[in-house]
Amino acid sequence: MAGRHREHRDHPGRRQKGGGKLQNFCLNTNGNVFACLGSSTPRGKDDSAQIKVFSPDGKLLESWPLPSTPEAICVDPAGAIFVGGAGRILKLGQNGKVLTSADSPAVAAAVYQKMLQGRQQNVTGIAVTGEDLFVACPSVSDFTYSVYRLDRDLKNSKLIVKGLHGCCGQMDVQARDGKLWVPHNARHLVECYDRDGKKLSSFGRTDRKAADGFGGCCEPKNLRLGTDGNIYAAESGPPVAIKRFSPEGKFGGVVALPAFSSGCVRVTVEVSPDCRRFYLLDTGADSIHVFAAKN
Repeated sequence: MAGRHREHRDHPGRRQKGGGKLQNFCLNTNGNVFACLGSSTPRGKDDSAQIKVFSPDGKLLESWPLPSTPEAICVDPAGAIFVGGAGRILKLGQNGKVLTSADSPAVAAAVYQKMLQGRQQNVTGIAVTGEDLFVACPSVSDFTYSVYRLDRDLKNSKLIVKGLHGCCGQMDVQARDGKLWVPHNARHLVECYDRDGKKLSSFGRTDRKAADGFGGCCEPKNLRLGTDGNIYAAESGPPVAIKRFSPEGKFGGVVALPAFSSGCVRVTVEVSPDCRRFYLLDTGADSIHVFAAKN
């Protein structure tokens, strides 16, 4: 796979009138895009809350209304869909119907400072592996982030990681083979934990010039774990970029270097099942950019 992208185009995830803001997205095992739309300030009832399902070539297949704003989403290999946002966690069937729902773990916790209440309902990341669902939320005791582990029925919540430092409301999580991966963005690290929150390894360093370093004030913002075993890290920049690393942290090249600029925001990255196409969220334009490998 070549180091830079060959193709760049917008995916039709752009905001439509009355359709809400593009919050996040993920791919399922067939390569379909699940685009999360909803209020930019997800509090209370949100009539625009929905998931739009697109084929890999951008055709709108379905629209699923949701009872709460979707801020984070993941899909397991069997097709179960988990969505978090606005203080709720939802488990959806493959037809988009809500099977189970529960309060976000942070909502049930006591807030120590009134100024933290506005963050309590946010869900910044969600990931599933095996029997575990991992949910990242702002801390209720300070301005850091925490990760909770739940079962697949959205029960038995347990705080496993705390004190993560993130910038501008961002703390992503990904999971594979019973391990939790965190782009600890304010520390310029990618960290790996076991299911109980024990740190197993980390890699990354601050460098505004070298391609294998993380530039910006707080990078990388988002991760995806490819079926090829590699880790794909997205930076909001400048410059915006997708970089490839081995699980041990060996740099594998810059996969995409798009032309658009971004603030200190979420840049969700996704990888097609064959690891030949790469997707990147452009929050400023409410769009998803698609890149293809050079060869």
